[in-house]
Amino acid sequence: MRHFVDINTQTHLRILNASVPLCCIPKDSSLPSPTIDSLALVDINIVEGKVIGIHAARGSAGYVNHNVGIVDLRHGMVLPTFVDLHTHIDKAQTGERSRNADGTLSGADRSTASDAEFWNQDDVYRRMDFSLKCAYAHGTSALRTHLINMSDKQMQLTWPCFKILKEKWKGKVELQGVSLVVLSFFRDEQKAVQLANLVKSAGGMLGAAVCCAENGGDPNDDWTTCDRDRDALLDRVFTLAKERDLDLDFHVDENGNERAKGLLYIARKTIQHGYQGRVVCGHCCSLCYQGDQDLEVTMQAAKDAGVTVVSLPLVNQWTQDRDQQGRRTPRWRGVTLLHELRSKGIPVAMASDNTRDQFFAYGDLDMLEVFNQGCRMAHLDRPYQDWATTVGSVPADAMNLPQHGRIAPGLPANMVLFKARGYSELLARPQWDRVVLRNGVAIDAEVPDYSELDTVPNERRYTADQLSAVPSELPCMPHPEPLQVLPNNVLNSVPDLKSGAKSAAAG
Repeated sequence: MRHFVDINTQTHLRILNASVPLCCIPKDSSLPSPTIDSLALVDINIVEGKVIGIHAARGSAGYVNHNVGIVDLRHGMVLPTFVDLHTHIDKAQTGERSRNADGTLSGADRSTASDAEFWNQDDVYRRMDFSLKCAYAHGTSALRTHLINMSDKQMQLTWPCFKILKEKWKGKVELQGVSLVVLSFFRDEQKAVQLANLVKSAGGMLGAAVCCAENGGDPNDDWTTCDRDRDALLDRVFTLAKERDLDLDFHVDENGNERAKGLLYIARKTIQHGYQGRVVCGHCCSLCYQGDQDLEVTMQAAKDAGVTVVSLPLVNQWTQDRDQQGRRTPRWRGVTLLHELRSKGIPVAMASDNTRDQFFAYGDLDMLEVFNQGCRMAHLDRPYQDWATTVGSVPADAMNLPQHGRIAPGLPANMVLFKARGYSELLARPQWDRVVLRNGVAIDAEVPDYSELDTVPNERRYTADQLSAVPSELPCMPHPEPLQVLPNNVLNSVPDLKSGAKSAAAG
């Protein structure tokens, strides 16, 4: 990747005249008055890979020391490395071989189920590793992925690959994993216990989709809304998590239905079980259709529960309010109520979600793109204030990673440098010439070539006249298969993975 500035590896580095969002650095009364967009012009002092000081910019004339590397950004922006709180790298890069024919949420579920025939250990490992290469090159230092666990096959593929990749990418991308099943999965106590034990042994988090189908909130939705036994199912989820000291991360209200109130149900259960501050809720799209009174009740409950809400702007604007026939323009943007949630004191984040799969045909795990589009769709730019924290310190706190998503003395010098001198320039172009510093050293990583993924024999690539071949009879979510007892060593060995890992590394 071509960098806009060359940074030589040196023990002592000074970054001069950097425009940094005030929300990304410690409060300091000695810093200069910020710009209209809350940017401070500072010098950043780095020694042996750590930030040792952030001071008001003094220009470059006074710095003459051959033992110190000097980089004058000339008002170029600096952000902390990104934190991506909600992704699906196990499904990533499958969208062309099993295309979502109509772009809807239910179409995504059907085509994801159809793609299962291609899943094996080499395939899952290669796509997950490819995704992490993308994220790392773009400047992400921590990432949480949901792992679809509706069947035995999915469990036995995703968690072993996750465990190997977590170790492989340690120190580059801190990887976290969440089990993803529908709420009704927890009706079978034995299966639920086995899943929770598997998650615990892999160092993951427990998750579920609540009121999250296209008809989420409707009593007829017995997969994710579960009207008849929702209380008991949520109690089971929280109890399993508490017994194993697992954080919880839910898919919630991913639709435009006023009756979808999963966030309220989860917030109340969080308080009931004393799990405040340990729950993340993703999507929460239906808040846009709540009446004022219901909205106030839900937001107050979420605040009291210490829930972090993560919005997925790229994906939700693609699937929400989509006409199956493609004849009607969408009437709303799909993003949740970021302004209202934040003004209520609820931590809000933004994340990548799906990338080039059935739920979103595009994306590259570039959190600058997520922030860029989020600012445009949700009007986060007048003023920008502290919205940069939605891709930095807020998700880092939700992931219990206090050294990520911020720039401060004593922390590793992990940051992204841009030639752009303010938000208007930053968000106007892709910033392909950005410089990613990790422990004070510029990385030379590049995004991987898509040819690394050309491994599926007879890959399906639907054209317009072949869309009728897309299976339509598949259920919106695959029914859970009978869950067999997993071998004790399932997380310690992946029989056919070595060749895939070697070829992926060679790519």
